[in-house]
Amino acid sequence: MKKKILASVGIGVFLALIGVGIFGEHGLFRLRKLKADRLAMEQEKQALAKENQGLSKRIEMLKNDLKYLEQQARKKLGMIRPDEVIIKLPEQEPRPEPQKDRPPRPDQTEESKN
Repeated sequence: MKKKILASVGIGVFLALIGVGIFGEHGLFRLRKLKADRLAMEQEKQALAKENQGLSKRIEMLKNDLKYLEQQARKKLGMIRPDEVIIKLPEQEPRPEPQKDRPPRPDQTEESKN
């Protein structure tokens, strides 16, 4: 009888340890989540490094490339040279396309021409 109780307690403790090992704070599920989080952070790190590299290149171009600096000043700030003249044309509204299935207006028929 004592051996059965002792075996039951031993199995219970063993199952509890396995449960803690799988579901506990430092268990298997937590380990998988941490690995997934790490992978996501690595991908974000790579994307940020690429963006940082592009921004560094742009900073260098703004510091050293006068043509690029002028292009950006024209584009972003609307700057012009002293000898340039800006001509603004009015924007035209797009004309509606004629409808093919529409019957002619009365003033466009042959009868109204007579």
